[in-house]
Amino acid sequence: MIVAILALPFCYAIAQWIDLPLSVWILQNLWAVILLVLVIIFQQEIREVLGRITLPTFLLGEPEVFPLRQLDRIAEAAFSMAKEGMGGLIVLQQRDDLDEFIHGKTLLDWEISGGIILSIFNPQSPLHDGAIIIRGDRIRYATALLPVSDSASLPKEWGTRHRAGVGITEISDAECIIISEERKEVLFAHRGKVEKKECQEDLIKSFSKLPSYPEEKIRVKRWMGELFSDLHRKAFFLLIVCLLWIFVVGIRKGEISFNIPVEYYSIPQNLIMVGEPPREINVRVRGSQRLLSSIKPDHIRVEINLSNAHSGMNQISLSEKNINTPSGIIVTNFYPRNIKLQLSPISKSDYQK
Repeated sequence: MIVAILALPFCYAIAQWIDLPLSVWILQNLWAVILLVLVIIFQQEIREVLGRITLPTFLLGEPEVFPLRQLDRIAEAAFSMAKEGMGGLIVLQQRDDLDEFIHGKTLLDWEISGGIILSIFNPQSPLHDGAIIIRGDRIRYATALLPVSDSASLPKEWGTRHRAGVGITEISDAECIIISEERKEVLFAHRGKVEKKECQEDLIKSFSKLPSYPEEKIRVKRWMGELFSDLHRKAFFLLIVCLLWIFVVGIRKGEISFNIPVEYYSIPQNLIMVGEPPREINVRVRGSQRLLSSIKPDHIRVEINLSNAHSGMNQISLSEKNINTPSGIIVTNFYPRNIKLQLSPISKSDYQK
């Protein structure tokens, strides 16, 4: 879809070049619809991008990650729970904020420890129902209720716990460890996909490193160096913004009026114009701001064919057919719409002159 949308400007340029007014008009009025369709179709992706790209991370780079030992503790606790037949959900928060997706949570803000995780999911613990949310190097929440996946591809024998573990990964970039008390197995869910893990090392390899957060860990960074790092990505985003700006400006409509000289042609050979016929008319045209900024009065022509004129007073009704405009520009109004023109036979004195 993105490739097709990016191809539209080239189609528009070709339509202008070979002078296809209907195609030009359709493409000019299509951009507003396309922007609306993009927002509707890619609302989840746009939401994820806007949630991940913040001014600090864009200018100063991604947050630091914690040492691997934090992940070792989580993996060890998960397989200890499976061995003892304890079920549970461990959600590893990444860049996306999960507060709007989870409910019924209990704020803990505890340090990550295998013993603490086992204590939380102990059936005798008041905190064992729901999931724990790990954010950075802290266990942020317990008893969190997760959104349940309604995917038809999941096994039918899976219960609410498994579907909740998959559901949170479908709507965010979080990763979830699902510990089954019945099968005594450990599953790893990411982006809506689930894999069974046989050992701690296999589970650790699947983890994304947990990010740190400024409010939880003070980071001393040379921000000037980070500002100019990853320039190719920043240049790409800048290019996209500039292209969108050009397209938006290009589809903005405007109107402008010109006084255009009238060109009379095909006057019968035995007749001559008498008096002062109208030499110009006021023409009001409409088009994109980009085209209007480049148009000049001599780009518009008003032509009147007098091949059917007769001797005496002629009243000629004008229409848009008498006005030639550049491609992409349409005539909205003009004045006068009727021209009176006096024609007389050519006398001998006129021939002598």
